[in-house]
Amino acid sequence: MGNLLSFTNNDDNSTLSNTSGSFLQSGIPSKAASLRCEARQLMFEAKAASQQSQYEYHYGNKSQAKVLSTKKNHLYKQMGEKNQQAARLIFEHFNRDRSYNVIDLHGLYVNEALEYLEHRLAICRSENILKLTVITGMGNNSPNKIAKIKPQVEKFVRENCLKVTGYSGHIEIDLSTNNEPTAGSYQNTNGCIIL
Repeated sequence: MGNLLSFTNNDDNSTLSNTSGSFLQSGIPSKAASLRCEARQLMFEAKAASQQSQYEYHYGNKSQAKVLSTKKNHLYKQMGEKNQQAARLIFEHFNRDRSYNVIDLHGLYVNEALEYLEHRLAICRSENILKLTVITGMGNNSPNKIAKIKPQVEKFVRENCLKVTGYSGHIEIDLSTNNEPTAGSYQNTNGCIIL
């Protein structure tokens, strides 16, 4: 049996485990998991370069501080590119057999999930799709089983005055109305209004 390692990043609230060298997170393609790990490593390197840069600056070695600061920026850029590639693979994996009126945000970081949701809403509106089902999950794969995506999606729909019905692992957005802000713009399955 292989080693079991766990990596958790408080910035993105995801967990990856390594068993026999293969990274897995609830159905996420191994290439995407590998890209996430590469991004995480780049983040650690960027943070180290930043700390070293601050140290060098503090002790008067400003040219070395500048070199390290430039390195930090380059590492963060690479990290963003790796995460973007991973997000694309994850999104395509979970949505490959879905129609445009359903979007699955499993496996994405919160900011990525919101970007994909905004893009899908634009498609739905341009195609006159009247209802969008947004699968957010319940947080079963998040640290401490606390949902990260769903609360932010709910906040997004409230801020954009979208009429929504909430369920335990998904929400349904009604695109058939003008979506003017009203007291009842968000209802859960019990008919309770959530403001």
